Amino acid sequence: MRRPAGWAAAFVVGAATLTFAQKVIGPEEFDRAMKTVGAALEVAEEALGSASYVEAKTPLALSRQVLASTRPEWEVLGRPDAVRMNREAVAALDALDKALSAAAVDAAVATAALGDVNRACDACHAIHREGDAQTGYRIRSAPR
Repeated sequence: MRRPAGWAAAFVVGAATLTFAQKVIGPEEFDRAMKTVGAALEVAEEALGSASYVEAKTPLALSRQVLASTRPEWEVLGRPDAVRMNREAVAALDALDKALSAAAVDAAVATAALGDVNRACDACHAIHREGDAQTGYRIRSAPR
């Protein structure tokens, strides 16, 4: 069975992240966690695009675990809306996992669930992230 490109790299990055996935503390760990979530979601999206539903589940599980581990950092920063958005994004990942766990995966349901995950991430990024690919991303010092 052919694995989506980048799957191994995302898994290795994610495996390294799992050593601290119980609770992210500080901006460096938060940055690594978000990069891991992004890389794993890219791999999962590619797997979904090629109807490799079983292969999509591992990077999605990694994304969910690592994303959930960032919630305490939002609590420390005093950002209750980010805590809520984090919970919503984790719930969207759970819904996508449920769609992919069906005996017969409905591609339309899985695609819609992936859209919900992306919208949840984008909503938080719009308020709490600043920067760009060239300068790097970081948590916005004051939410908009």
